[in-house]
Amino acid sequence: MATCAEILRSEFPEIDGQVFDYVTGVLHSGSADFESVDDLVEAVGELLQEVSGDSKDDAGIRAVCQRMYNTLRLAEPQTQGNTQVLLDAPIQLSKITENYGRR
Repeated sequence: MATCAEILRSEFPEIDGQVFDYVTGVLHSGSADFESVDDLVEAVGELLQEVSGDSKDDAGIRAVCQRMYNTLRLAEPQTQGNTQVLLDAPIQLSKITENYGRR
């Protein structure tokens, strides 16, 4: 999965260094404060709209923010008991269950 920085670079190749640093700083320092994609859009959406010029409309900016929000949610540690984890490789349940019948 792409990082927020990679998403920004791919979606806004013309973004300058200062704006890039500012947006990535907001994303990483405030990631715990973003309760929804709406919070992220409110925090950086207008700035990204300026950077995009006419290449992205509000829906396009929201889609980019949604991708970054999803990335932030997967990257942050979960504190609840029921968590989802992104695996590094596929697992095969049949291999795991083979050992249960051999006791």
